[in-house]
This record gives sequence, C-alpha cells and structure tokens, in this order.
Amino acid sequence: MLATVIHILSLLPLATQILRKDPQRDIWMFASVGTAILGTIAVLGLSGEAAQSRGFSAALHWSELAVVLIFGGLAGCDGKHQIWRLSGYIGSYLLLLGVIAAVFGAFDSRIPAPASDESFYSTWLWVHIGTSLVTYALVTLAAIAAMGYVIQEYALKNRKPNRWSRRLPPLRDSEQMLVSFLKWSAWILVAGIITGFALRQMDGVPLWSVDHKMMLTLLGFAVICALILIHERSTLRGRMAVRFVLGAYLLLTLAFPGVRLVSAYLVGT
Repeated sequence: MLATVIHILSLLPLATQILRKDPQRDIWMFASVGTAILGTIAVLGLSGEAAQSRGFSAALHWSELAVVLIFGGLAGCDGKHQIWRLSGYIGSYLLLLGVIAAVFGAFDSRIPAPASDESFYSTWLWVHIGTSLVTYALVTLAAIAAMGYVIQEYALKNRKPNRWSRRLPPLRDSEQMLVSFLKWSAWILVAGIITGFALRQMDGVPLWSVDHKMMLTLLGFAVICALILIHERSTLRGRMAVRFVLGAYLLLTLAFPGVRLVSAYLVGT
C-alpha cells in the first residue's frame, strides 16, 4: 500500500504539467520527470517486481519507467521538436497506468513467478526484456504524439485553437516525432523478435509454433513497417498516419501487458 501511494504521488507533478498555461523546458519540468522516475523505481523496489516477472502490474510499472526515462532523455537532448510540450499528456498517461496497476495489484498481492531458471541466466532473456520495454515505450510516445496531432489538427481546421491545442507541439513536429519514434521502434523490435525466437528455442518450442504474444508482436511490426514504407514512398499524412500508429500501439499493448493481464487474472496461469 505504501509503495502504491508513493508511486501515485510521484506521478502527479508530471501530470500537472498539463495545467501550465505555457509549457516550458525548465527546471520544474525536469524535476517532475525525475520525481516520476524515482517514484516508479521505488514501487518496483518495494513491491519486489523484477523485470522478468510475469505479473500484469509489474508489466505496467516497468513500461512506465521505460516511457519516462526515454521521454526525459529526449526532452533533455532534443529541443528541436518540442517533445517537452507533451510532458503533461505523458504524465497523465503514466498516472492512468499507475492507477490501473494499483487496482489490479490490490486484487492479487502475490509476486508472480519469474521466468524459468534456464532462461533466467540467459543473455537472450535480458536483451529481449530490454528491447521489448524500449519498443513499447517508443510506440507509446508515438501514440501520444499522434493524439496531440489530432487535437492540434482539429483546432486548426476549425480555426478554434484552445488552451489544450496551444500547449502542444506544432502540427509538423508532432508528425515528425511519431514517424521517428516508429522508425526507432522498428529497428529495436527486430532484436526483440529475434531474441524472442531464441528464448522459445531454449524452451524447446518449435520456431514455427507461434503463440498469441508472438503473433500480435509480428502484426504490430508489420503495421509499423507498412507505415514507414508508405510514408517514405508517398505523401501519407495526417489521420491515416495516426491510424497506423494507434493500430501498432494497440497490437503491442495486447502483446505485452495484454497477455500478462489474461494469464494473471483470466486464465490463472
């Protein structure tokens, strides 16, 4: 309970960035990012949720940590596309994930079993976990940038800019960000797929035997590659690109935390 309270409180400063009249890339923004990172690390440490845990709450907490770490790094290194203007939206998203993790964690306080002993000591496992988290974090940031694009486009098309649209990055920056994030995620996801097949081979599972998680991951990879290919070879813009991004996000959400939810709470494995 203490870990959950600390975690939720640590995400509030970043979420409240959405209330700033004019978001800034300043000490307050970076302090809120740092607070969110420390709070997420605290809940992982106090709850004993290891990276290789099969639990749903653990998947959400580790996803949060990956998102906030990558966002903080990008906000500190790249001011060109004004990604820091998404800080309040990213904080609100993380707060929502934190609440969902707290609710499901309250139903089951057991610490889920980690991966098998053989794969636990394998480098393949840790590379697979790392690539999965980074990929999902990048696709999440792309989805948030896509939603920002929709809000900004709606305000400009109707010539009714509001306080929400004024806080967002320019329309072109949002589009460039979502495509760039997907390009990075595609390369990293290749490593995740390869290590995933390697782990299956270690467990004695035939390579041609594809489960729900691998199928959803491959479909997500196909959607990402399709968007990149079409974007490079045509003038794919606007809402069509947003649909591709949200489709990839949905598939990877089903493949990562979605599978954990089903296995932990619906089928009881």
